Amino acid sequence: MSAYADRLEALVAEAADRCTTCGKCFEACPTARESGLDMGEGVERVGELVALTRDGGAAAPLLDKWLGACDGSARCTAACPEEINVRQWVTIAKMKSLQATRPVQEGAANAAGRFRHMAQAVRLLASMQLPSETLKKILAPAERRSADVLFYTGCNVLRTPHIVLNVMDILDALELDFDVVGGTAHCCGVYQFQEADLPTYERMGHRTFQRFGQSGASKVLTWCPTCTKNFDELEKDVEAPSFDLGHVSEFLAANLDALKARFKADQPRRRVVIHEHLGIGATVESIRNLLRAVPNLELVDLPQDSGFSYACGGQAAKFKDREQAIHRDLVRGALDGGADTIVTMYHSCHRALSGAEAIYPSLRVVNFTDVLAEALGRGGHPDYYRLYKRGGAMDEAVTAARGFLENNGVRIDENAVKSLTADIFNETGVGGPREAFAEAFTALAREG
Repeated sequence: MSAYADRLEALVAEAADRCTTCGKCFEACPTARESGLDMGEGVERVGELVALTRDGGAAAPLLDKWLGACDGSARCTAACPEEINVRQWVTIAKMKSLQATRPVQEGAANAAGRFRHMAQAVRLLASMQLPSETLKKILAPAERRSADVLFYTGCNVLRTPHIVLNVMDILDALELDFDVVGGTAHCCGVYQFQEADLPTYERMGHRTFQRFGQSGASKVLTWCPTCTKNFDELEKDVEAPSFDLGHVSEFLAANLDALKARFKADQPRRRVVIHEHLGIGATVESIRNLLRAVPNLELVDLPQDSGFSYACGGQAAKFKDREQAIHRDLVRGALDGGADTIVTMYHSCHRALSGAEAIYPSLRVVNFTDVLAEALGRGGHPDYYRLYKRGGAMDEAVTAARGFLENNGVRIDENAVKSLTADIFNETGVGGPREAFAEAFTALAREG
């Protein structure tokens, strides 16, 4: 066992020692209920979690069902009277149970396959939407940077790279000494940890975290909620880093006065609903405060199922009916409340909702960084992903992709288009028909 694995063991051992098996964490779990588990058996399930932590081996059948259902909502942690990070405990316990019940090679193969599929999609979508000089800047090794602030994008936001460009514009407006780093070469290792391939996780996610420290930056701003959660709970809690780590929304909210001084007064009038997710620090309240400060923007409060998952997709994608209901209720609530704009918090949520205009043309879907960049007189980067999801004419998206692909030295073939079409349109969410994207980009692939 490695030193890192020993420290994970120490974290869950401490949780088990502090736990009183009251069962409140189980009772608060939205996915336990969604999975049909008996919500009156919280004491039993948590007792099994304590036993698994102390004795090792395979999780008991109903505990295994609970662990497998977890979507990282963190409602368990919020409910714990002992202030135990139950989400962290469950994440590590699930990994330990998989290690005990499945060949290491199987988990490693699963993780490698998931990572390879993600990396291919990210590479193609980023190459279709970003110039090579920007991609090279993002992908350069973290340890070779020298700025005081590192903006860490993670991997999957590069499917919707206008968000990255927005954040860079906002940090520029604040006149910060910062650099941007991300992409699959700096992955947080989520697939490897989920599949209990701990040796590869250490070479990937753990190594990425170490590279931040080697850069000498005093502050690392995260974007991806999964990266934020993983680095908070699987790295920062294991060993205190030499740098401050926090989500970019919290950093911007802490610098709200500086932003307000730079906001342009002549902003369009709009009524806005935020698609909210609890579970990642103070991101919800931070984004609310940021948007409230934007001139001529009215924030419409809307009751939401914001505690079901910490972000759209990911682990929550196991519950597609529930996710679809959340999206449907959000759109209907926005329309009933007289809102004209839905603001997304994260990139996965943006992918899920960005095609809503195809069905509800009176609603615009933007990311909170779009709003902030615009208020600063910056931004304006095309959201090509929204064009894909909306359907209809693809002329603008294809023309842009043709130029970017050539600039990046990347070619797409018809199989890649089929894979991208499935990735884009099979996700839970709201959007237009897939045919427009598939036909237009197949024609682009045939150009050779």
